[in-house]
Amino acid sequence: MRIAFVDSWLQQSAEGSGTAVAIGGLAAALLRRGHRLEHLVLPAAPGQPLLWRRLLFNFSLPRRLAAGAHDLIVGFDIDGVRLSGAAPAAYVCSIKGVLAEEARCERGWPRLQLSLLSWLERHNARRADLVLSTSRYCLERIRAHYGVPDDRLRLVPEGLELGLWEPVAAAADRDPFRVLCVARQYPRKRIVDLINAFALVLRREPRARLTLIGDGPEHGALVAQVRSLGLDGPVQILGALADDAEVRDWYSRSSLFCLPSEQEGFGIVFLEAMAAGLPVVSTTAAAIPEVIPDGQAGLLVPPRDPEALAEALLRLLGDPELQNRCRAFGRQHVRQFSWDRVADRFLEVVAPLLPQGSALPPA
Repeated sequence: MRIAFVDSWLQQSAEGSGTAVAIGGLAAALLRRGHRLEHLVLPAAPGQPLLWRRLLFNFSLPRRLAAGAHDLIVGFDIDGVRLSGAAPAAYVCSIKGVLAEEARCERGWPRLQLSLLSWLERHNARRADLVLSTSRYCLERIRAHYGVPDDRLRLVPEGLELGLWEPVAAAADRDPFRVLCVARQYPRKRIVDLINAFALVLRREPRARLTLIGDGPEHGALVAQVRSLGLDGPVQILGALADDAEVRDWYSRSSLFCLPSEQEGFGIVFLEAMAAGLPVVSTTAAAIPEVIPDGQAGLLVPPRDPEALAEALLRLLGDPELQNRCRAFGRQHVRQFSWDRVADRFLEVVAPLLPQGSALPPA
């Protein structure tokens, strides 16, 4: 099958977070199956605003995709909006994060920008032949915000290259009191709640340590919060790490993972944590319970509740047997999210759009 991925988002995982990882992982799995894939990405243009570049990229797409060159075109989020309803091949809109829902967790200019982009995402979804998203939560939000009917919605979860994480899970030299958080630092990730919770944790477990990896709009405020609470010693803020191997090394040094988001369309970092053998502490918000079974792969608490978050962290830090049970369950649970299985699911749901047999790899 000849596939085009249309993707104007940031390509490096340190900047593009889970979206960059997810698109690249699916592309690699499809290529391994023998499909031909053209990945149309945003050209470099230093100094130009990202939003403007993304809009120009989408404006140019119709003349870049010739009729008959592809069997399937996949646009991610807003990307492909000018093709939706008029594409030269079967057209799928794949929504990684429902922008109309993410806007509700922002404020000021970011909220206005996401609201405007959600209008494009709505147009993209409503006219596509099929709409894919990563969780039941996202599918329900797409129905509510964009009015896409059930017969054009399909669930395809995110995935993980599990082989990369086997050495991490086998690491023997972990800090038994180190908690790790890896995230693009948007307000909806609620990392401020984790910092406030950690101040409470340290009152009862002074050996606890927290490592924060990531950058984003909240980074400066989080640094200031750590300093204001006098946590510069036990809380380590590393910023974004461009080397994925270095990020995996921090997973191998840690014993728990925590990200207390109030809005999460899926959360690839939760797959990474389970594959790395880390019990997870997170919240009951959005799609998180679909990815992290509460009480089995970790502990979930209500969002925006630092006290409950602190109690969950203390419970796991103080109970190695519970940690071991969560670790074993998580490593087994994450196997269903291998990129090979996700690629199979993707091919299964797009097959009805294509000529018979074209979703199969070439002989």
